[in-house]
Amino acid sequence: MKRRGMLGAAAMSWPLGAAAADAASPGRTAPRPAGAILPEGAIADGANHPLSTMFATLAEARRVFPHATALEDEIDWCALQGAINAAQRQGGGAVHVPNGGRGYVLNRGLVLDPNAVTLRGDGSLLDFRALPAGGRAVWFRAEPNRPYGHERHVFEGFELRGPGQDAADRAALLFRAEAPGASSRAMVRDCAVHGFHDAVMFGHRAYLVHFDHCVFHDCRFCVNCPYGLQDAGETVSFSQCTLGNSYCLIANMAGFDLKFVSCSLDYAGRVVWDNNGIIDLVGCRVELAPPSEPPFHCNHGRINMFGGFILVTDPQNRGPFPPAMFAFNNPQASVHLLAVQGWNWRTRSGRLAAGPGKVHWYAGEVVDSPDIVGDP
Repeated sequence: MKRRGMLGAAAMSWPLGAAAADAASPGRTAPRPAGAILPEGAIADGANHPLSTMFATLAEARRVFPHATALEDEIDWCALQGAINAAQRQGGGAVHVPNGGRGYVLNRGLVLDPNAVTLRGDGSLLDFRALPAGGRAVWFRAEPNRPYGHERHVFEGFELRGPGQDAADRAALLFRAEAPGASSRAMVRDCAVHGFHDAVMFGHRAYLVHFDHCVFHDCRFCVNCPYGLQDAGETVSFSQCTLGNSYCLIANMAGFDLKFVSCSLDYAGRVVWDNNGIIDLVGCRVELAPPSEPPFHCNHGRINMFGGFILVTDPQNRGPFPPAMFAFNNPQASVHLLAVQGWNWRTRSGRLAAGPGKVHWYAGEVVDSPDIVGDP
């Protein structure tokens, strides 16, 4: 028998309830939290293991992984998606993805119903560097026949690594429900996302999504709310999160209601771009290298900043200096700063705002800034 055939036969003999092996201790299985499903057959050693290394044909592979689509599918992806599918078939539950010290390699995105499945890692690395064009690393897709979860289920404890911020049309976390009446609401906690074009992408019927203690960095866009969404945007919040080292931190073309509480927004070409909704920054710290363009831009929307600090780091005072700190396309657009402190808000024009909107300033102190434009 050929080696591939022997491996395939061995793989097909795995017991249905087998757990993922601990990569640091071969032969041992990771402890199963009470009631949790483990990704059966995952290798998780940080290396590529397509199905073709264990199975001679796709039919053989489907006897173990019925959802497999091609022999090029990674075994780690098959194992994780299989565990998610098992949880959804039983009407809901939790999937535990152990951290054995190395990553799970996935060349396709995971799909889960956030109203039915909890996906929990231990700081586990999901390596999506082979994600194809148009791919979504994790798609939170609510099913129409399930009631709203009201955040009973969570996604937590993962590091997601992508193919690079210049790999266009690839997102780490997508929230989109296809059917009217469904809602991709979710709770995301203790996760780190980097190396994607979009760290967080919102789609139709995405609302009441909450992020807690997450880090999004080295992406093209950290939060992207594109134009043309239906029934989306109500109360999306970020608590004690960090967004940084990216081209744009928040793009709010769809007009979402976004809330950032005690967050750090650091080092980006643009902090807010094309805002058509309401963005609340509560007790947030914004730190920037000298921007060449206005770091805050409103189309028809409003930015409220309560407390916090906006700092432009330029110890040599060399710039480049933007034409303004805040830019507006519409006279109804506005920025409201309450008890906000800042440092080094220098601009080429000597003005704080550009365009027909206004900056409203209340009881704050700004050091080394141009004159406030708008209401005193």
